[in-house]
Amino acid sequence: MNKVLIVTDMDGTLLDRSQNVSEENERAIKEFKARGGLFTLATGRMESAVLPYIRRLEIDLPVILYNGAKIYSPVTGKVLYEKRLVIPKEIWKRFISGLCDESAILVYRESDVFAPVRNEVLEMHERKDGVRCKDMREDWIDDPITKILFIAPRDKLEQFESLITTSGIRCEMVYSEANYLELLPEGATKGAALRELVHMLRIEGLHTIAVGDNGNDITMLQQADRGIAVENASHALKEAADELTVHHENHAIHAVIHKLMLMEKEA
Repeated sequence: MNKVLIVTDMDGTLLDRSQNVSEENERAIKEFKARGGLFTLATGRMESAVLPYIRRLEIDLPVILYNGAKIYSPVTGKVLYEKRLVIPKEIWKRFISGLCDESAILVYRESDVFAPVRNEVLEMHERKDGVRCKDMREDWIDDPITKILFIAPRDKLEQFESLITTSGIRCEMVYSEANYLELLPEGATKGAALRELVHMLRIEGLHTIAVGDNGNDITMLQQADRGIAVENASHALKEAADELTVHHENHAIHAVIHKLMLMEKEA
């Protein structure tokens, strides 16, 4: 297993509906690592929302954050790779004016997260990710940022998507959940970050396995030697995957590792 790297998405893949790692998944991951396997995370979350899971799973490899905009070392606490973008002030104004009671905007900058408006939608996300948004200040509105997250019903997200497309901003857009649209720096994808991570590890003959559930995982599954979609994955991700595994509520990472170990025994 010492030349196998498993990279998994978190929400809807590794985690259950309560945002927990099941005992079955945890045991499988630790056994896989004890046998020499390499394991890490690739998520849209920020550092503070991932650290509790890093500690619990004893992850010492760099982790992919912000859907590929950043690679972070939990050992040194340093950022190893990062992409950022700048949003023109007039576009910011249009983003904020487009908000409604059913929507929220989160802005990620220098390991902090900010919001221009506080409402119930925002607070639900804070509870889900275990973060607290700071008030957005206008004095840094022209500064580079890591990511913008739009939370809204799908029709509202499509309006934001259209605005971004017509604005000419050089960026990546991805749906990480049904009601989550993420705006990322140009070239920032999980697939590009996985390629960079493999280059950093410098392990000859490394075999990569990526596991995910949504559109933001497509590039990662395509970049990996083997791409696996969970049963609850979007249709688009299943189309991009090499194979399917069980539903995330049925300990999907345990299932992936168990199958891998069986294959090794039979080899």
